[in-house]
Amino acid sequence: MLQFDAQILGNRELAPGWKELVLRWNGAAGHPHAGEFLTLRVSSALDPLLRRPFAFASFHEDPDGASRAGILYQVRGKATRILADLGTGAFVDVLGPLGRGFPDAAQLEAEGSRPLLVAGGVGLGPILFLAAQLEAARIPASAAGPALIVAGFRNSAAIPRAGFPAGTVTCTDDGSSGYRGTVLDYLSRELPPGNWRLMACGPAPMLAAVATLARARSWEASLCAEQWMACGVGACMGCALPVPGGASFLRACVDGPVFGRDDIDWGKEGGGR
Repeated sequence: MLQFDAQILGNRELAPGWKELVLRWNGAAGHPHAGEFLTLRVSSALDPLLRRPFAFASFHEDPDGASRAGILYQVRGKATRILADLGTGAFVDVLGPLGRGFPDAAQLEAEGSRPLLVAGGVGLGPILFLAAQLEAARIPASAAGPALIVAGFRNSAAIPRAGFPAGTVTCTDDGSSGYRGTVLDYLSRELPPGNWRLMACGPAPMLAAVATLARARSWEASLCAEQWMACGVGACMGCALPVPGGASFLRACVDGPVFGRDDIDWGKEGGGR
């Protein structure tokens, strides 16, 4: 983890309300992994005061040794509107990488299962990053079969031009693109049999639904919570999530944001962005 000023290399629109921010990365911060996140201070003004968390959506090392990291975000409030207006060459205050990410490629390969990557809304970013990391590690070529990405959106206009890998299944609530229905509809009705290993990121209701499905089908699962975070380093307890039975809580920022299928009471998570 490192705090540093990062130069913006790009801030392009991918769809109405969707943007991709690419930052020059400080190599001293280390390499981020899928599921980890960074926080940004988008302005030196007192409003907005708090940093904003964003999941990594990409990371590249250029031939000259320079690195760049990307996030996908939706313009939803004052902080993201400020961020959306920043142009190439501007600087933002970055803190990261933070949190615990998805299982690494070696663990997945040892399990011998086929990766099933599921995204909803802004959960798309870390899932695309995970798919790229698995591809680089040759996990899609495993005997269990290639990774399958299933991504859900409200309609075709809400699908960002984010460079989906070949074979990605897109689901839209209104059927205006791809499969008509939610990602849960597709997983429940259309997913071919297989030794699947679920990894997902999306809003709380989606995570609750896929966790239930994974439990019913005895799939191992890693779920990345979308959670408001005031500090991002475990100090404020603002991102606490209930464990099953309600006896205690886990913090999304330091205990997660990626958790096991049964680590969190996903039906009561309810704090997703």
